[in-house]
Amino acid sequence: MRATAMRSVEDEPGQEDMALWRQAREGDPEAFGELVRRHQRRVWMICRQYVGPDEADAAAQDTFLKAWSRLESFDGRAKFGTWLTRIAINTCLDRIRRRKRRGTVAEEGAGEDGPGLLERMPDERVDPERWAMQRQAVERLGACEERLSARQREVFRLRFYAEMDLEEIARSLGIHVGTVKTQLHRAVHRLRRELGDVR
Repeated sequence: MRATAMRSVEDEPGQEDMALWRQAREGDPEAFGELVRRHQRRVWMICRQYVGPDEADAAAQDTFLKAWSRLESFDGRAKFGTWLTRIAINTCLDRIRRRKRRGTVAEEGAGEDGPGLLERMPDERVDPERWAMQRQAVERLGACEERLSARQREVFRLRFYAEMDLEEIARSLGIHVGTVKTQLHRAVHRLRRELGDVR
């Protein structure tokens, strides 16, 4: 029974989200809870790329609180996930602007945890030599990412870390899909050039 339900969710993710949204809009907190479960990983990854690992949890929580309070404003023209992504991005940008006003923004990319990729590394106890090489490669990738333009970095991270498709990225950022393709192509081309010896 559960496998059948899971298949239906995978086959029609947009329709499933819409059904849950309708229930949530009518005041069903369990339906909204299911939407949170379905989208929390992506929202957290997006927040992490914008505000870093230390603020990602709080930003993701703010995103879902805003979505809950604004369910009536979702018009169904885009996917629910795309609408939620836009809220997440705006929430993070608001946090960054507040930090700038308070003068507490550190240099971009300069944090204790680096560019925020190292937590994705495998356990170092498995193979210390291989782990060290992978860690070095990830650190180089993070450094190279910081040299991309802001738009290229944003598109690259939404595509590969948040696992969004090109149309979703375009709708979330309010730009043409052709612009997304161009920026992604440039980002990938530059990273490949700079990381050519990394495998």
